[in-house]
Amino acid sequence: MYFESIVRPEQEGRCLLDVLCKRFTYHSREEWIDRLGRGLVSINGEVADTDTVAHKNDKVLYHVENYTEPDVPTDFSIVFEDEEFLVVAKPAGTPVHHTGRIFYNTFAAIVRRATDCETATPMHRLDRDTGGLMLFAKYAETAARFQKNLDRILLRKFYLAVVEGVFPEGETRCDLPLREDPDDRLRLRMHHLEDGKECHTVFRKLGSLERDGHTYSLLEAELITGRKHQIRAHLAELGFPIVGDRLYSHDGIYYEKMARGGGLDENDYRVLGARYQMLYAYRAEIALPYWKEPRTFRSMDFPEEMKSLVDGFGLHV
Repeated sequence: MYFESIVRPEQEGRCLLDVLCKRFTYHSREEWIDRLGRGLVSINGEVADTDTVAHKNDKVLYHVENYTEPDVPTDFSIVFEDEEFLVVAKPAGTPVHHTGRIFYNTFAAIVRRATDCETATPMHRLDRDTGGLMLFAKYAETAARFQKNLDRILLRKFYLAVVEGVFPEGETRCDLPLREDPDDRLRLRMHHLEDGKECHTVFRKLGSLERDGHTYSLLEAELITGRKHQIRAHLAELGFPIVGDRLYSHDGIYYEKMARGGGLDENDYRVLGARYQMLYAYRAEIALPYWKEPRTFRSMDFPEEMKSLVDGFGLHV
């Protein structure tokens, strides 16, 4: 397996070792020194070493030894593209950035390879099991220019969520502050704690249906703030965890099982209700500076199990 990258303009004249350490943090500096010493990195077709200097647009090739990754969905659609930005529909099940086991098939890397935009940068993120619309800057310079004022271009974000049970009719606003609880056995889970970060989500019930002995509600969720796991945690705190959410439903036992490397079987998925959590970023309102008016983009490319349920609601959004 080979990883390929292009030296960015801001890295002109820097030591290749320093470039690798800063940009590809999945190896320590000592590990990069070892790999350079063993001839596993080349630049423009020539074997590199710890003294190699990088220049803008140099092609760096890294030979990865004994490398395997779990399979993830790699298909995605481009909803909009211009000279500076992309709006793309991420598949559920693919992490945006590298994880402990996935470096090559992150969604950011998939988009870069498919579009030939080697520095394409996600302007925000979605959880691994959440699919839907994402805004990418095609170039690092564009991302740097807009990242600090993202709320001025990404105006509104809407999600569809399927929960089990009968959610209250109409509109429900949840303002529960959230943070991690160090006493939770699952440290990354967010909880309602009074000293948590300010969080606001608006839920709108779109319908209910009964299927196979279960009652489901379809919700539209609008993020007012954008905290970690905000929609998932708010719905769990309200007593309506998202169908298929391994972390926030069933006390997180299925997340624990996967974290231990055991994998889930068909019976586990049957209890969860889906292979991927039924949360999808389906609509975004975006206003780029060179547009006269904001534009709204939509995607309904749900995972199959979610699509089946959403179709059952007979709803067109």
